[in-house]
Amino acid sequence: MPERIRGSVEELFIQSKTGNMRDCEDLIHISQNYLAVLDGATSKTKKTWGGRTGGQLAAEIIERSFATMPGSCTAREAADLLTSAVHETYRNFGALESVQADPRQRATAALAAISLSRREVWLIGDCQILLGDRVLTRPSRVDEILANARALFLELDILAGATVDGLRQHEAGTQYIMPLLERQNLLQNNPSSGEYWYPAVDGFPIPSEGIIVETIPDEISEIVLASDGYPVLKKTLKESEDALEAILLEDPLLFRQHKSTKGVLSGNLSFDDRAFLRVTFHR
Repeated sequence: MPERIRGSVEELFIQSKTGNMRDCEDLIHISQNYLAVLDGATSKTKKTWGGRTGGQLAAEIIERSFATMPGSCTAREAADLLTSAVHETYRNFGALESVQADPRQRATAALAAISLSRREVWLIGDCQILLGDRVLTRPSRVDEILANARALFLELDILAGATVDGLRQHEAGTQYIMPLLERQNLLQNNPSSGEYWYPAVDGFPIPSEGIIVETIPDEISEIVLASDGYPVLKKTLKESEDALEAILLEDPLLFRQHKSTKGVLSGNLSFDDRAFLRVTFHR
């Protein structure tokens, strides 16, 4: 095993898209062995788990699991432990058969993590890692297709007389693609679906090709972990927040400058929850 590195948290921030932190599905984990940003996926059903959404439940399970996970774990071993923890939670809720039959009900999350013991960064799903000047992400082909379909729908609505402010009241564009959003869980951890599949922590096996692992280079002294609530990830929180603010001012529906499957609903602060963690290292 490589020599362990020590990390110091320089900046930490979490914000709910609604402004109410009880709605937030993002979490940050900090412990002796791991640092991580966890992004709970927005549920496509009304199912709750002890008063929590599926995204909140998944993020909470992962956060607790990192706290007890051995520092020696490989990314593959960690993914399996997280999967087992979510799977066991389904069993405890008496919901294993229902989530097997209906993937929409699964508690799902993405993660970006640092293993201090292994000197590695890990990525599963649509979180982000800024490693020096390089952003590590796993772009989703499904999100790209659906974001473009939504953008076209909104452009046509505006040509027909709708306004951006009016569309922010009910977000007809996201409703237009909702049937596909509701079914995309069938693609989750399912490489047999070809280019459309994507990895996530959801209590079912994560294919190894969906787990991104990179050794932290010796010359890297700072890393940023973030959820995908930041369309542009910068080296500091202020820079990332400023970039987000500029995008939302120009394109609050996120269908032109940075296409997304959802925009900023009227009364909300942003289009998605967001979490940001900046860490410096001492060797």
